[in-house]
Amino acid sequence: MNGPEIAETQDEPLLQPVDVRLMVRDFGPVAEGEVELRPLTVFVGPSNTGKTYLAVLMYALHRVLGGFPRLPLFHPIGRFIFPSARGRRVFFRRRRVLETDTPPSRRVLREVRDKLKAEGRPFRLSDLPDRVREVVESDINDSDALGAELAAELRRCFDLESVSEMVRQPGRRNATISLEVSEKEHKLWKFNMQASPDDVAVDGQIEDAILLYGGLSPNTPTVNRRLKKFRRLIESDRRAPFLLEELLDLITHPDEEHRNRDTFYLPAVRGGIMQSHRVIASALVSRSTRAGFERIPQIPTFSGGVADFMQRLILYDENADASERIAQMAGTLEKETLAGRILTKRSIGGGYPEFVYRPRETEEDIRLTRASSMVSELAPVVLFLRGVVGPGDTLIIEEPEAHLHPAAQTQMAITLARLVRAGVRVVVTTHSDWLLQEIANLMREGEMEGSPDTSDGASAEDAPPAWLSPREVGIWLFSRDREEAGSRVEEIPFDRVEGVQPRDYEEVAEALYNRSAELQNRLAEREGRAGRS
Repeated sequence: MNGPEIAETQDEPLLQPVDVRLMVRDFGPVAEGEVELRPLTVFVGPSNTGKTYLAVLMYALHRVLGGFPRLPLFHPIGRFIFPSARGRRVFFRRRRVLETDTPPSRRVLREVRDKLKAEGRPFRLSDLPDRVREVVESDINDSDALGAELAAELRRCFDLESVSEMVRQPGRRNATISLEVSEKEHKLWKFNMQASPDDVAVDGQIEDAILLYGGLSPNTPTVNRRLKKFRRLIESDRRAPFLLEELLDLITHPDEEHRNRDTFYLPAVRGGIMQSHRVIASALVSRSTRAGFERIPQIPTFSGGVADFMQRLILYDENADASERIAQMAGTLEKETLAGRILTKRSIGGGYPEFVYRPRETEEDIRLTRASSMVSELAPVVLFLRGVVGPGDTLIIEEPEAHLHPAAQTQMAITLARLVRAGVRVVVTTHSDWLLQEIANLMREGEMEGSPDTSDGASAEDAPPAWLSPREVGIWLFSRDREEAGSRVEEIPFDRVEGVQPRDYEEVAEALYNRSAELQNRLAEREGRAGRS
């Protein structure tokens, strides 16, 4: 499939963030669903329809695949170590293959260099040396490595004994997961997984798409610098496997400033975890000896997302390289919603951090167990923005509106928009009409070609801008299918007048209005009869 044409005048880099489409069938509560991962992806709908299932699935896929790169290099040379022994064996076997098989000669590498030097020339998958291309294409069809790693991560994230437990509907044996990555409507690669009680099978296909462009245009400055570096390395005395590593990393993540970095998951139960994480950590440590485990007849477990969230709290240490722009959003949340600050305190001898709330204009620190539920829910959002999340990361938040006043829910929507503007990909599940209404307002503002004014009245100097282009937002409705067990997923289109109102919200509002009118009529009739008697 051909890639995008090279324009005569290029106002923006041709290499843009990829488009990701996720399709599932018979996966948990979802009978059939398809969503596109946008800069802001929102899941709405009744409880127990699969919103959390798809959010956790995105988290698991992101961890295993290293994000959603332009080239599905799941076993890059020397860069990615699988968590399981099976994955490590496959990793080192492939590394030995590329080192001990006849590696591409200097002549072949120089041919690659010349293609990368040609001004504006598209560099495709077919331009890779044959042996490298074979290894790359084999990864996406490797059930023993990729399939096993994905199955292990799904079991961990969903806290399952077997991936077959993901099929919750009676009479169905297989869960199907499909992932398709494209750029400007041109397919880059696709991947399918079939999970049954007996086996996990994967298969995929990589298109001969444009991976990057040669010469000094029309790439970004970062890509151009990396191209120059690679061309210089070919003339050095470095070994061929090292050069291949650099080449594969270059074409997988051509622009380091916008590469998929990491993914973070904030579960719906984060408020309770914030209040109790030090107690839980201490209890786990006290039970970590052999004698301690022998006293536990059956060891309880967390889901992987919750466990990862707890681990980040226990090991929390604000990153010195954290994004100042994103940290500023944390300060805005504290100032405008919390009316105070979230502080981290450690004992002199070390130990687990304790997070406290200090109200504005006081010196008193309040433990989160004594603070309001709103403070406990927002505290991890503040902490992650202040010292963990950076541009290029993916942040998944379950019910960001939990325990928030409607005014605070609209402020949360503004924070989500600011994260998008800062280059963070955001996925949220929600039941909040207030959140959706403010997102619709931000999309209306985005239609005015991204006004630099913030929706909450702050100037661009006070806070990052808050607006959303309708192209950047996907609102996906999960609804129960009456004809078939399970739910279905469909996109709620943005309407400039109506916004992004789910149908069932309108039905609830209409039912409440009709009930209110009926009760008022009955009260009026009763008062009329009393007046006549």
